[in-house]
Amino acid sequence: MSRSDDIINVAAHRFSTGTIEQAISSSPLIAECCVIGIPDSLKGHLPFAFITLSTPQHPTSATPSKEVFAEIQGLVRSQIGAIASLGGAIQGKNMIPKTRSGKTLRRVLRELVENAVLGEFEKAVKVPATVEDAGVVEVARGKVREYFENGGGEKHRAIEAKAKL
Repeated sequence: MSRSDDIINVAAHRFSTGTIEQAISSSPLIAECCVIGIPDSLKGHLPFAFITLSTPQHPTSATPSKEVFAEIQGLVRSQIGAIASLGGAIQGKNMIPKTRSGKTLRRVLRELVENAVLGEFEKAVKVPATVEDAGVVEVARGKVREYFENGGGEKHRAIEAKAKL
């Protein structure tokens, strides 16, 4: 647990997103995943996963099937604990931004989701110059929009507008 964007606070419990990603990646259905914290009015944050399935025919829907979500949720609950249960998941191909050296840009995905919770789908996000493919960010933005517009984001409410000091 070294980087600040790798730690999420869920109901006063600190979790490493890398540990949650390992639990999800242990499923043979998952080719790649990234976990971020999504704002939650009750618990502060909830783990939220971006997943790429290992199937050749990837579904087009941003929301994973109930079976896929139940499997990854079960893995997280059994390997980490019920308190780390996922708040949601988005599935898609080529939507996890990475640097040229292969590091996942969680900050970009977190900004997209935080903006979506507030209904600001088109708000600009800071993408570092080291991103491997800038088009991936727009794919992720489209999947986040689809997830929130199709009812997946109904349970995620903005806590409050941040006070400006």
